[in-house]
Amino acid sequence: MIDFNKLSRPKTNAAPLDPLEIFAKTPNLSNAPNDLWKGQAEALTRWHADRIKEDNAILLNTGAGKSIVGVLIAQSLVNEQIGPIVFACSTIDLVEQTARECQRLGIPFTTRTSGEFSDDRFETGKAFCITTYQALFVANTTFSKGKTPAGVIFDDAHVAERMIRDAFTLSISKETYPTLYSDILGLVRPEFDKLNKGPHLNSVLEQQGTHAVTMCPPATANRCQTQIIEAIKRVKDWNSPKGDLLYPSLRLWDNFGNCAIYVSAHSIEITPPFIPTGVYGFLGKGVRRVYLSATLEFETDFVRGFGRRIINQIAPDNDAGNGERLVLLSSLFKSKPDQKQVASEILKSNKLLVSVPSYPKAQTWKHVGSPPARQNFSAELQAFRNASAGAFILVSRIDGIDLPQNTCRVMLIDGAPSGTSLMDHYLFQHLSLSNLFSTKMAGRITQLLGRINRGRSDYGAFVIYGSDLNVWLKTERNVALLPPLIRKQVILGQTVQDGMGGDTPADIAGLITQVISRDQGWLQFYRDTVDGLEVSQDALNKVKEREAQLAASAVAECQFMTRLWQGDIDGARKALLEVLDETALADARLAGWYSVWLGAAYENEGDNETGIAHYKKARSRLSAWLNVPFKGEIDTRVEAEGAKTSLQRILLAINHHGPQAVGDLVWKLNNQAKVLLDGTASSRAKEEAVRMYGELLGFDASRPDNEFGLGPDVIWIDPYAKAGAAFELKTEKINPAEYTKSEVGQAHNHIQWLAETEKETAWEGLLIVGPPGVCKGEASPSDNIYLVETQALAARMREFAAKVDDTRGRTAIERWTILNEIGGLSEWQASGWFRALAKTRLKSLKV
Repeated sequence: MIDFNKLSRPKTNAAPLDPLEIFAKTPNLSNAPNDLWKGQAEALTRWHADRIKEDNAILLNTGAGKSIVGVLIAQSLVNEQIGPIVFACSTIDLVEQTARECQRLGIPFTTRTSGEFSDDRFETGKAFCITTYQALFVANTTFSKGKTPAGVIFDDAHVAERMIRDAFTLSISKETYPTLYSDILGLVRPEFDKLNKGPHLNSVLEQQGTHAVTMCPPATANRCQTQIIEAIKRVKDWNSPKGDLLYPSLRLWDNFGNCAIYVSAHSIEITPPFIPTGVYGFLGKGVRRVYLSATLEFETDFVRGFGRRIINQIAPDNDAGNGERLVLLSSLFKSKPDQKQVASEILKSNKLLVSVPSYPKAQTWKHVGSPPARQNFSAELQAFRNASAGAFILVSRIDGIDLPQNTCRVMLIDGAPSGTSLMDHYLFQHLSLSNLFSTKMAGRITQLLGRINRGRSDYGAFVIYGSDLNVWLKTERNVALLPPLIRKQVILGQTVQDGMGGDTPADIAGLITQVISRDQGWLQFYRDTVDGLEVSQDALNKVKEREAQLAASAVAECQFMTRLWQGDIDGARKALLEVLDETALADARLAGWYSVWLGAAYENEGDNETGIAHYKKARSRLSAWLNVPFKGEIDTRVEAEGAKTSLQRILLAINHHGPQAVGDLVWKLNNQAKVLLDGTASSRAKEEAVRMYGELLGFDASRPDNEFGLGPDVIWIDPYAKAGAAFELKTEKINPAEYTKSEVGQAHNHIQWLAETEKETAWEGLLIVGPPGVCKGEASPSDNIYLVETQALAARMREFAAKVDDTRGRTAIERWTILNEIGGLSEWQASGWFRALAKTRLKSLKV
């Protein structure tokens, strides 16, 4: 037989660059696609026009043929001969799937999945290489020097952050490496003891079988860096490529000191708080990058992974992948049917995919099936695809699983698809970084719903269990984060459930069968209804505004970590400090997380007082139980002076820095009042001004509605007095204002939320802050809902600032005496602020 690859070709025929021309010239193989879909063709045309740009994102729905688009772009770049071209996939399965796509098209390729190239065509510049993110981002990647990519196609870019984070994460299992686990635990324990946190660490270590996790004091890794390296080197065969210590250790080797250390009863995790993506040359200048994504509704998580904003987003107008879905929430079933019985009824007529977030959770589904072992996963999944009945248990997997059309049409999701890392658990469950959690959750849910719904003509039904996921999907601000069609489908599902006559397991399975069997009534209802559904414009606007800022903040996170990695301490601090205030407007808790690592950056350089100032800000925004140093020299003096309230502690500590520091505090206090009265300031800026004022008074101040989508706009909590003040801002209303039945109902919900969520704090009611006006007659406000005019709140804020300002011209002893007295007065404590402002009951304004 003749090897046609070895025959010479006419040198005058240059390889085409236009990907549409490349497709047209592919050989007529038996299973090759006849033509490109409209969305694919448009994406390729627009990319070709912008091909010289360093960053292009191509957004095509799941099932809309992203892989073909990526393959044709990769071949176009190879033809351009700009240098090595890499096609990065999230899993080995997807590498093989992409390779099959190349074979269908007759396009040459090389793969690298097990430490070796499948042939030499990539190395000789004749083909692109399909590989995994892991192979590309690993410390000693083969894609360096002469094989450094000149172009990279990142498939499934919307889930890349997790895989890139894995390259920077050293996980030490107690079961696999008991001695190393014990050695590192011995290194970090004294750091907890110094903060009197030893009992806290013991409590975490005693909680077997739970998600209990804690983070070591932030400077721990810096102080213990040498010992950590020595402990790793004592492990036999630690540097074996077959083990799981070598590659992450190499990536962190010179920068263990810039990492966070998380500890649980089962494992220890060492990883940087943010991803230093700037260390990768192929994410820098002069490289062509194409990001293939099913969704990029909001780019925050994308930026956290790649460290770059995507200016050029190519999103063809197409409906491929916009499959039909029925989404049912278990919390809306009035009869509370048992999930096992629901699954059993579904299985009588349909195959069922069950998604669970963990292996312990999978035990709940033993009556249905067991999750496959890792080595058998692909084979058992394929067997399920081919089967006509049965169930498949999917554990903590949200991508790379395709069950289109009749391979599976029903999915039961039992619990939120959570991250598996200790860092994820700590940030979300212990620090409640809910906005950070919500954007990740939106991406994970979108991915899960795409496992069995793969194209425009596909359809399926989803039953959602787990209180966490049900609450998330019933919170409008969260639903606003989902892609438009899925938002509509979630709302439509709730409409269907409202109209269900019964919701026994048989009723639920019967409804699903109606959908799967293409009942004409369902089809007509879906067509007539889905396009008219949407979350409120207010929720959409708030989410868009917040995520735009957080995407800019994410760039600063990567710059901070990259500069630390490169030894530029000042540049690192500057990157975060420049976005700190704006980040706080969008997400005060995230700004608190930034303060943790700014504090560590100062502490590691020996500037303990500045470090503690940042740690204090972090504690006020995140949690008083954060494992950070909280006492400096000045705090010790203040305690010795007998400070008893939060406000006294703040005022006396400021006083020790002198009159200039007192003046700075007065300026900050007055500035918050100024923002509150500023007619051009946004609602979030005014909310943050009220929150910040409480923080400046020493209270635990937060914005629950912004952080959780639930609760009042702002709350102040005095952690020592266990009392609080709650504010709902309606400052955007026109004077005279009308306060409606809906707003009063919202206020009642806030009061109930406070009673359930902040049980240990005494609440005397809710202050609605807004213009003077009336309460509509149909509203029924309770006695503990008050209207405080915006001007009145600002006036009291200025009154307090003036009292502090009056001390600046006094002698040191006089200033101390007056500030100490002000700090102890009940009128300036959280409950005192509430009582002073709660003069007008809203019900007294009814008309």
